[in-house]
Formats: sequence, structure tokens, C-alpha cells
Amino acid sequence: MEIRDRIAEEFERRKGEFLVFAILLGFGFFINRGVELKGLYMDDLYLWSCYGEQSFSEFVFPVGSSRFRFVFYLAAWLELLLLGNHITWMVPFNIILNALIAYTLYRIAMHLSKRRGLVSLALGLAYLLSRFAYYQIGQFYGLMESLGLWAALGLFYCLYRYGNERNTKAFLWGCFLYFLASFIHERYMVLFPVLLLALLLGTNQENGRGLQDEMFRGRSRLRGNRAKSQSRKELAKGVLLLISAGVFALILLLRFLTIGTLSPAGTGGTDVADTFEMSKAIGHAWTQTAFVFGRNAGPDYLCLLPYEDSPSGIQRLILFTNIILAAAVVCFVVCMLRDRRRLLVHLKNSLLALSFIALCIGSSSVTIRVEMRWIYVVYASALLFLAYMSRIMGKAGILVFLYLAFLFPVETFYREQWKNLYFWPNQLRYNSLAEETVGKYGNKIYDKQVYIIGNGYELSDFTAETFLKVYDTEHKGTHTTLRFIDSDFDIKEITDDMVILSEDPAGNAYQDVTDFLKTQRFNLAYGSYDDGWIDKHAKIVFLNGNARRLVLSCYYPGTVTGDQVCEIKMNGKTLPKLVFTDNLMHYELEVAPYQMISLEFSCNFHVANAQETRGDEKMAMIVEIEAD
Repeated sequence: MEIRDRIAEEFERRKGEFLVFAILLGFGFFINRGVELKGLYMDDLYLWSCYGEQSFSEFVFPVGSSRFRFVFYLAAWLELLLLGNHITWMVPFNIILNALIAYTLYRIAMHLSKRRGLVSLALGLAYLLSRFAYYQIGQFYGLMESLGLWAALGLFYCLYRYGNERNTKAFLWGCFLYFLASFIHERYMVLFPVLLLALLLGTNQENGRGLQDEMFRGRSRLRGNRAKSQSRKELAKGVLLLISAGVFALILLLRFLTIGTLSPAGTGGTDVADTFEMSKAIGHAWTQTAFVFGRNAGPDYLCLLPYEDSPSGIQRLILFTNIILAAAVVCFVVCMLRDRRRLLVHLKNSLLALSFIALCIGSSSVTIRVEMRWIYVVYASALLFLAYMSRIMGKAGILVFLYLAFLFPVETFYREQWKNLYFWPNQLRYNSLAEETVGKYGNKIYDKQVYIIGNGYELSDFTAETFLKVYDTEHKGTHTTLRFIDSDFDIKEITDDMVILSEDPAGNAYQDVTDFLKTQRFNLAYGSYDDGWIDKHAKIVFLNGNARRLVLSCYYPGTVTGDQVCEIKMNGKTLPKLVFTDNLMHYELEVAPYQMISLEFSCNFHVANAQETRGDEKMAMIVEIEAD
């Protein structure tokens, strides 16, 4: 009873927090409805294949690879261990993870905004609403971006705590999160100067009081005690400086030992050291800044839809959000200047936040292009700074809600343009490929061979060999791969152990055409059966391949008297009669390649004393059709 009472008491105390998380989680599922991940490809498929083929140590610690992200690889290994072959669970997993990040943002915003609950909740919802979430929700590799963002936000909060409270423990946690973030994605290594800036700006006051509080407490303290106290504080900062430098040095050392270089890898197999250009980096930084303010730039496949090509109504809404943010900044500056007692504290916090945002922008501006998923951490940091601004703005904090009201239709509109992103059509195709194979046939697919007519989608050999293995829970399909054919005529006979798919470019999908091709190849219109038997009157329709001559092998199992005659029509044209002089007769047909052929049979005989009748008439003979 005591444990139950404690649980009930704890729930009662935290039910408000549970409600907030429930709201964020529900909104996360609502806003991401329709996003599906059923088939893995490219980086996602390669990562899965490494999980299936490598040992734990090889997967998590890929020594000699171009990237050493062991924290991310460990998390990916754990996720795959948890989800197994349930690929469709990855999107719900991503949504839950993003909701946890949104809740973390809410908690940090509560601290930054001085416990303005509605403002903090609204900012958490804005984070989930963002169009930048496309990769973190819709891809398995989105786990990397989510974890990196999460660690970065935690790092910022820890440094904020240190700067305002001289909380040494918080700074140490910040160093730890910096280490984790750097081995989730190497671009977060660039945040090292923020650690140094936090030490530089850190208050000299303990026990949670700010620098301005110390300045206004009076000068009653003896100079000797002050000097002694100051000496202790500088020593502490020196130790923390050594710790942060040691963490940075350890990161560099581990990278050098494991991948043989200190230069981070770039996008698309490039190396930052080889592709970096200052002018392009500045342009990329400006592009990211514009993104944060709602102005998309670049080609559709990277930005959804450029601002210039967006509907005029969306452009006006973006303009309104910019005006509101400008008004909020003005209010923030005015209120900050009026609060002279804590002016220096506000300036320091603003400098820390803006430096963090600038470094996050810079970290993803040094490569060959800007991808929106990198801007998510910048946007989340900007939301936290907005929370801090609301703390000082007083009643003008209503501007936050006004900003989010105009932002909602903008983000909703751009989310509908996710289909324009470079990987989205491909993901739809692989989702369809999964539906038409394992989704339709289950584990029976591993008893079949899958053929795809053409390869307009340019599936790689690796994808063809690996795609179906992802779902093979019983390890039955080690030899079941995707095979490409130019035409269904490459297959002489379509059997039950085959699945034939055709591409549907208009729908970015695949279609299972197996049954259609079977029917087209050999349609038992009436009086004919799968095993070759036909009734006295029968019709067979089929699609000829490249043959110019066909041979009908007709077998009558009864006594041949010479009176057994069968009239045959091909495409409505009456052919010479087939007169049985033997039980097995061969009848040759001259045909045109790749044409539909209709054969009608009218026999004056049937099998006497037959034990079986399948149709309205009695069965006459067995017919097999072969190309000569």
C-alpha cells in the first residue's frame, strides 16, 4: 500500500507534466499522420545491412570508416534490436522520440521564460509543427539528427545554467553532452567555442545568484575576503577550462585513431577540407538564416518550394511572422535596457544564445549544400531564445502566441510539399515495393522469385540483393532477390512461384502484374482448364511471344477410329480440320509475334466413360501449346 500511495502521490504531483507530454505526443502523431516508412533504401538500408552482417563492436565502432559516430551507432543498434524486422514501427518510434525532445524543449523553455507555461507549451508545439522535421520522422537515419539536436539543446541549457548560477555540475554535464553530440554527428564539434564562451561569461557568484545581484549587494564585504573568493573562482574556471579542452582533445584523438583524419566528412561522399569555400559557406549561412524566418531558398528538391514560388497568401503570412518577430525583438531590447539592474546578465545570455545559434548555422554551412534537416537544431535554439525573450517582455509576450498563430498555416502548407524533396518520391517507391512483396505475400514471398520489368527507378545491385532480407524473420530468403527483366517475355512461363512487378512512375509506385500477365498469356475463356483439358467446345486466348510458329499437341486418350474431328478457329478464321489418326496429333500454326491469339475448338467427340465432368459439356482432349 505504501508503494501504491507513493506512486499515486507522485502522479498527483506530476500530472500537469504528464498532461503536457500527452498533448505534445498527441500533436506529434496528428501532425505527422500519413508519413510512412515501409521499405528501407540507400543509407537506411545500408545501415540495416551492417547491423545484420556485422558484430556489435564492428557496427558500433567502425574503425577505418570515413565516419566515427559510435554514439549514434549504439542508439541505432539498440533501436534495431528493439524493433527487429518491424520497419513500419520506425515512424511511430521517431514521433515518440521527437515528442520527448519537444517536452525537453518545453522544460528548458519553462526555465528560460521564468515558468511561463503556456508560452513554453506553445513553443514545444511549434517545434513539432516545423517543416524541418521531415527527415527525423520519415527516415531511420533521422535518429541521428534527433539525437544530435537533443544533445545540442541539452548542452545549451547546461551552459546557460552555468552562466547564470555558476553551477559547476551543469558545466560538466555540458562537456559530457558536447562529447556525445560530437560522436552523434561530427558537425557538432564546432560548438566547442560555446564552452569557452560560457566560461568567459560565467558569473562569479555562487548559489544561483547572478552577477548583477552581486553588483547591487553593496560594498560591505572586506576587500581581502573578496580577493580570496575571486582567486578560488578563477582557479575553478581554470580547472573547467582544462576539462573542456581535454574533452575536445579526446574527441580529436579518437577521430584520428579511428578514421585517420581530423577533417569532418562532407555531404554526398565529399570531404569538407576539399570542398570548403568561404563565399559558399557565407551564402549557405544566409540561406539557413532565411529558412528560420520562413523564407525557403534553393531548388524544390532541397527546400520544398522557394519563397518566390509560394502562394501570395503564404508569402503574406510569412511577412506577418517576420513583422511580429521584429516587434518582439524591439520590445525585448527596450525592456532589457529598462532593466538596468540585470542588463549585463541579459546581454550575456543573449550573446550565449546567439553564439550557439550562429555556430550551429556555421557547422552545416561548410559543405556543398544546405539540407533543411540541419536547420532543425537552429530553429529549436531560436525557439528557446524566444522563450527567454518572453521572460523580459512582460505582457508583450503575447506576441509569441500571435507569431505562432500565423506560423501554423505556413508550416502546415510547407509540410504538404514534402513530396518535392529529393528522397521523398524514392521513399514512396520503396514503400510500394514493400507493400507489393512482403506486404501482400508475407513470408511466402521467400518461396518465390520477384521480377521487376525494367529498372527506370535505378535500383542498385545492393538494393536488389538486400531489400527483401530486411523482413526475413525466419531467414528463409537468403537467395530471394529482386531481378530485373526487360519484358515479361524474358520469362518463358509464368508459374506460381513468381511475382512480377511493373513500375508506375506517375504514382511513384510498383504494381503486381503477375495475375494480369498470366491471364494475358493464357486466358482460359471457357471449356478449358489449367491442366490442359478442354471440353467439346472450348476457347483459349493468350499473348504470343516472339514465336512465328506454334505447335498444338493434342492428345485424345480414347480409341481412335478416324471419325474424331476437331474444328479450329484462330482469331475467328476457320483453319483446316484436325482429324485424329493417332492418339497424339501435332497441329502447326503460323502466327505473328507479340499478338493476342484466340483459339476456338469444336470437337465431335468426347472421352467415353469419363469419371469427371467439369463444365456443362464432357471433356474431349488435352491441348498443350508450344513455340517451335
